[in-house]
Amino acid sequence: MKKRTRADEDEEKLELIEDSHIKSRTSADTTPQTTSSSSEDSSSDGTTSTPDDDDDDNEFHISEDDDVDTCKVENKIEQMGSDNGNGERVKVEVDAHPQAQAQPQKNGNGHGNGERGIMGPRFKDFGGIDSVIEELKMEVIVPLYHRELPRCLGVQPISGILLHGPPGCGKTKLAHAIANETGFPFHMISSTGIISAVSGAAEENIHQLFSRAYNTAPSILFIDEIDAIGSKRENLRDMERRIVTHLITCMDVLQRLYQARAKSNSESSNTKPGYVLVIGATNRPDALDPALRMPGRFDREIAIGVPDETGRLEILSVLTRNLKLEGSFNILNLARTTPGFVGADLAALANKAGNLAMKRIIDERKYELSKYSSINEEHSEEWWRQPWLPEEIEKLAITMADFEEAVKMVQPSSRREGFSTIPNVKWEDIGGLDFLRKEFDHYIVRRIKHPEDYEVLGLDFDTGFLLYGPPGGGKTLIAKAVANEAGANFIHIKVSLSDFPFPFCLCICNV
Repeated sequence: MKKRTRADEDEEKLELIEDSHIKSRTSADTTPQTTSSSSEDSSSDGTTSTPDDDDDDNEFHISEDDDVDTCKVENKIEQMGSDNGNGERVKVEVDAHPQAQAQPQKNGNGHGNGERGIMGPRFKDFGGIDSVIEELKMEVIVPLYHRELPRCLGVQPISGILLHGPPGCGKTKLAHAIANETGFPFHMISSTGIISAVSGAAEENIHQLFSRAYNTAPSILFIDEIDAIGSKRENLRDMERRIVTHLITCMDVLQRLYQARAKSNSESSNTKPGYVLVIGATNRPDALDPALRMPGRFDREIAIGVPDETGRLEILSVLTRNLKLEGSFNILNLARTTPGFVGADLAALANKAGNLAMKRIIDERKYELSKYSSINEEHSEEWWRQPWLPEEIEKLAITMADFEEAVKMVQPSSRREGFSTIPNVKWEDIGGLDFLRKEFDHYIVRRIKHPEDYEVLGLDFDTGFLLYGPPGGGKTLIAKAVANEAGANFIHIKVSLSDFPFPFCLCICNV
């Protein structure tokens, strides 16, 4: 009989371990997961709900795992994330979850957790961005409404939109309008609500936000001030770098889940769509990590700048359509006298004019009542309690003078950002130089005040002027007078002797 060696004993032990492992895997696959399902079906407040069979893949879950590389769309979707820039790969699981069902659309204010408000902003409430709205309708709204169009053509819909522009230009309001126009659940969060001092909490907040959006798909996910959590990673600390990486990974996961659902839709028309449109808003697009601006993440970037005179005219028309204005109100002149104003500035202007009108009307009423109160001293301090007659209410109106006074009091965003407004220097403050005034009027002032005439004729008279002469000759004063007459913003840059061998002053009219 052959004697057993140490190698034979080791081989036998390995075979026993392998058999035990195979038996445990087999029993785990065949045993119903009653424990996990019962724990999932119990909500935090003790209530119990049972998910439908069609909703078994409604949870968006991300966990670190380097050993799994599978992708399937059934009761469970598992998919490995692609390289996100730091050499990491992320596993995605989508399981049934009774508390993550799509919320019904309710009447509200357009904010909140997956609820749509019919009273929120719509596209008709915007002015000066007709081209942007038309672009959104063509590239976003129509594919969202008719999802069979991109599916039939075999193309991917836009995964993300980056709205950027100065503060107050309407980025957040536009995101709400997109949600209200489509009627999809709207999930909004500010970057300040994501950041946490606890390590890993910010990543969990991002994960929960994307999970809620995916569970109510098709939906819209809006991240305001995204530059706070999506800045360039080379200048960040490790914890902040992980936040950016996790955000990029979540956006990639949404794309892959949608592609998996799209393939499933071709086989079963009952499968729910999983499309989530991610919208980001920022004042500093150049501060974002370049990976976020790649195709498949924020595919489309839309700039909303400071409106020109035509844009301000359209915005003021929208803002004043529900105001009671005096008959001689000149909205065109108001648009010309508000350069540098963005939408929020013009809204503040209209509100300030209304408050000034109310104060003016109250002062007039107080004066009238004071004459009566001088006879009856008992009511001298109670004038504000006197009721308003219907005919008095009918006469109330906001005048052009109220708006002109409000323009002096409302500070535009351009001034808060360091830009000066229209100078108060006029040609009457400058003696002589009539020939210069005619030249500037021909080449600059008319071009700014009447651009439509030049557009119709196809003329372009943009001309630069170099003013030179000894110090104190009035070069800067002339430039300010030109800007004042044209109604243009004025930027004054003074170069010192250390920069050039001779002193001079460079004045630029911001057309």
